[in-house]
This record gives sequence, C-alpha cells and structure tokens, in this order.
Amino acid sequence: LGMLVALVALIRNSRLWNIAAFYIVLVSAVMHGLGLFARMSILLRPPVSTLYESMIFVSFMAACFGLWLEHKKRGGESLLVSSLIAALLIMSANVFAADSDTLEVLVAVLNTNFWLATHVVCITIGYGCCLVGGVIGHAYLVMRLLRPNAPKLGELHKNMLGVSMVALFFAMFGTILGGIWADQSWGRFWGWDPKENGAMLIVLWLLFLLHGRLAGVIKPLGYGVGMVFTNVIVALAWFGVNLLNVGLHSYGFTENIATNLAAFCVTEAVFAVLMYHFIKVKDGNPEAASKTGRGVPVPNNA
Repeated sequence: LGMLVALVALIRNSRLWNIAAFYIVLVSAVMHGLGLFARMSILLRPPVSTLYESMIFVSFMAACFGLWLEHKKRGGESLLVSSLIAALLIMSANVFAADSDTLEVLVAVLNTNFWLATHVVCITIGYGCCLVGGVIGHAYLVMRLLRPNAPKLGELHKNMLGVSMVALFFAMFGTILGGIWADQSWGRFWGWDPKENGAMLIVLWLLFLLHGRLAGVIKPLGYGVGMVFTNVIVALAWFGVNLLNVGLHSYGFTENIATNLAAFCVTEAVFAVLMYHFIKVKDGNPEAASKTGRGVPVPNNA
C-alpha cells in the first residue's frame, strides 16, 4: 500500500500523498520489526540464519533504509524504491517457507548468537542496501532516457553514490567478521568457499564502481548501469552460490531456484545493456536530442 501511494505521489507530484506514503511505510516497517522481534523471542537468536529469514530481514532493512533516505532527501523516489523491494522480498520469501514451518532449529556450526548478530546481520544489511541502490539505478536509467534534463537526475545520482558507500561499509565489515568467525569455527580465516567468494565479489564490485566514478573514468550513465548489475552480483552471492552445493556454507537451502535466478540475471543484464544503448543512440541523434533540449546544433560564431 505504501508503494502504491508513493507511486501516486510521484505521478501527481503531491506533497500530501508523499507524507501519507511515508507514514504508511513507517507503520508497516514497525509491524515488520515487531514480527522479527517475536521470532527472536521465540527462537532466542537473530532471525537471519536461513534463506527465508534472510529475505524477511533484508526486506525490513530495505524499508528502513528507504525511510531514512526519504527523511533526509524528501524526494519520494527512495520511498517508492525501498517499499517495492520490501514488498517483493516478502512475497518471494513464502517460496522458501519450508512447508510453512519457518521456526527451524539451526545446525551446530551456526548456533552462535554473537556471530549471527554481527557477521550475518552486517552482510544482510549490505544486501538490502545494494538492492536499494540497484533499483535506484533502474530509475536513473529510465529517467535518463525519457527526461534527460530532469532536475531529479542529479539527486538520483547522488543517492546511488551514497547508497553504494553504505552498502560497501556493511558488505566489507561483514565479510571481515565472517573471516574471524570462520577462523574460530573452522580454523581458517579464508578458504575460497563459494559463499566467501560471493561476499568478496560484492565488495570488489562496489569498490570498482566507486573508484571509477571518483576518478572520473565511469560517468553517471555508466554508474547507473553498474548499479543495475549490482543486483545480479548480489543475487548470485545470496542465492547462486547455494545451488553449487559445495563448500562449508551449503546447508539448508533450496535447489529449485536455478531457473528463476537465471531469468532474473538475464533480465537485469538485458535491461542495463538496452537502456545504455538507447540512451547513447538518443544522445547521438540531434533531432531526438533537440526535443529534450540536448544536442542542439550551435552556430560557429556563437
């Protein structure tokens, strides 16, 4: 409901509708948080150990992150993006509900509340921040194609940069904490396990984008494309590595998501490539660009 009201607020450019959307999402997030607190009280552990639990937790963090961005920026786009992610994750989580019994007993290696509350929580917060940034990247590319002179393009770009830095902090910090936990549990800090590689890949990808943007090698358009591909990397690190069924992190996950995962990755890649192509073609077409105020021919004596 908050997502739909936020969409109406953007379409109508209404401050009143935007305020209504904010408080609807806020109430929803509070209810969501109370549900997570109830799970913690019942299970006596953080609710982030299984794939189902990680999805409902990332959904909660996406909603909270969007509310924080909206409180800071007051634009409406962050609220729409975060509520969309939260709603999709909540609906998708039912696929992994383990025959409606989601209050699972953990395997011994995972039953460590301190590390669940630090390493796993940091990693899943990083997932949520990455997804928010990836969907903002979608919004940036669509607006860049349809309204290349829109004032909100600059705001979306700043949001992508800010979200990337927050995501990088949690992903990197969570990966380091995971290595410390692995050293205590398995006797080695790093073993090139698929899950470890996936976490490192997220960190390296965000570093690549941020360094490229700060150095001026990657332009805002390229950064938007890169943020869309962030969704693919997060999906592979979150779900894909579990399909390999190898490594010490292969426990308690479903094997029936390969087709959906492949479809998601291909769709995201095709979207990013096509949007980049269409935008570059439009920028290089004087007639099309002149309709939006871009690329208008200038006399030599101007």
